Amino acid sequence: MTTTDPHDLANRLAALADEPAPPPGFDAGRSLAEGATRLRRRRQAMIGIVAGATAAVVAGGALLLPGSGTAAPARPAAPAAATTAPPPPAVTPSPTAAPDRAGSDPLTPGLRFGWLPDWVGGENGVGYQTGFRDVELQASGRGENAPRLRLSQFPAGARPPVTGSPGSEVRTEEAEPVDGRAAYWVVSDAPPYDQPTLRWLTPSGGWAELSGSGGRPADIAREVLHKVAAGVRYGTWDVPLPVRITGLPATFKATNVQLARPDSAGRSAWSMWLMLEAEGKTVWFTVKPSAPGSQASPTGKDGSPYTGPNPPQCSADSGVQVCVGAGADLPPSLEQLGGLPWLLAHTKALGPDPGTWTTDVMH
Repeated sequence: MTTTDPHDLANRLAALADEPAPPPGFDAGRSLAEGATRLRRRRQAMIGIVAGATAAVVAGGALLLPGSGTAAPARPAAPAAATTAPPPPAVTPSPTAAPDRAGSDPLTPGLRFGWLPDWVGGENGVGYQTGFRDVELQASGRGENAPRLRLSQFPAGARPPVTGSPGSEVRTEEAEPVDGRAAYWVVSDAPPYDQPTLRWLTPSGGWAELSGSGGRPADIAREVLHKVAAGVRYGTWDVPLPVRITGLPATFKATNVQLARPDSAGRSAWSMWLMLEAEGKTVWFTVKPSAPGSQASPTGKDGSPYTGPNPPQCSADSGVQVCVGAGADLPPSLEQLGGLPWLLAHTKALGPDPGTWTTDVMH
């Protein structure tokens, strides 16, 4: 959702309250907080351009310079900071694309996990989320309170602020360099105390951040995070997704993508949430494995039949359920094409096996 006003975003999200919920990993409240943090961070970066040497004071408060070896407590004035990565390329699908022309992939992270602990289970345990945090990678274990790693990247040239939850004290501690580049730990006195965060300089000159949560303390120990950070690879990758969408007008842009592996509710091996915006209106897609013989039936968040101006449209085929929906109003260009039934008919599920997915997502 393209907006610079958190209150406007709140109103837009409220307008979607009657729609089927996105995958459980999508937290509207968290997204609002992260959006506000990102805006604040951009303003701080601009002040840094004008003020030169005073940027570190304005943007970081009492931020400890990594590598100094001393700890400097800083009382935060805002909730925990979100991290950001370089924005993915703009998505500009064409309805007249030639059959052999590659479509646009809305999920293009600028970094990638290398080495991962055994509890992740390989690539099938790595998920992605875009939006206010641009692209965040999540490596998850299985089961209740499973351990999880979160990897993201700040914009090049911006020193990330050190903030914590209200009333907590946050400090930094020197860390061993990551691939020869400066690194430091962010430590909070607020519980849980065993969830460290590592930040380090990347080859592009920005800062990356890796944090751990859940599981046993040994699963996300500092030595584990440092080894994961040392294995991170940099570049741009197109992540395969389980659908192909054809015939969309070029005005449709991806604003949020979430590929959870495993599904954040623990109900399936994976799930996908995709939101597109066109002409100031939004449409969304949910894709997940379906049980054999199951029938797709859109419902509201409480499980009751959906009632609204644009009831979601769903289909189940080849072991996958696809649903498409919209806000209170359809984008005019989509309405002219035939609305949600047309959109569903032009959305092809590619099966439950990630080996059959594609980066040629949008034409």
